[in-house]
Amino acid sequence: MRLTDYLDSQLIMLDLQAASKIEALALITARLAEKKLIDDADEFLADVHKRERQGCTAIGRGIAIPHSRSKTLKRIAVAIARLRSGVDFGAEDGTPVRLVFLLGTPEEKAGEYLKVLGRLSKLLRENGLREKLLEAIDQADVLELLEKAENELL
Repeated sequence: MRLTDYLDSQLIMLDLQAASKIEALALITARLAEKKLIDDADEFLADVHKRERQGCTAIGRGIAIPHSRSKTLKRIAVAIARLRSGVDFGAEDGTPVRLVFLLGTPEEKAGEYLKVLGRLSKLLRENGLREKLLEAIDQADVLELLEKAENELL
């Protein structure tokens, strides 16, 4: 299982303008719906917010990995957003979030979903990758950075 198998350049949004966590999640969800990866954007967003209420998904250092299982998804999907301005996600370290990795999965793929979440969390612990993602020029650059990081992890 490789994280890059779940990534698509059309789901990478650089310099997304959002004033809040709620707005950021809604904009990212709208992209998933636009690309026909979810059947019902409202239901998926409700599932994401339900998961957010269970516990903060900001992992610190300006990164959040909101995630949810939802019957409205067709397949496991990872959407990435680099926020133009930091947004409060309630991180323990108090750092505003600039990088959001929204992970969604169909309900029946829980095992695979947990592996993807684990891989993503492990990759994002690397300080160098975070800095490089903040400086990425375009979607291809983001994909290349993640693929290189994943290859180094293997």
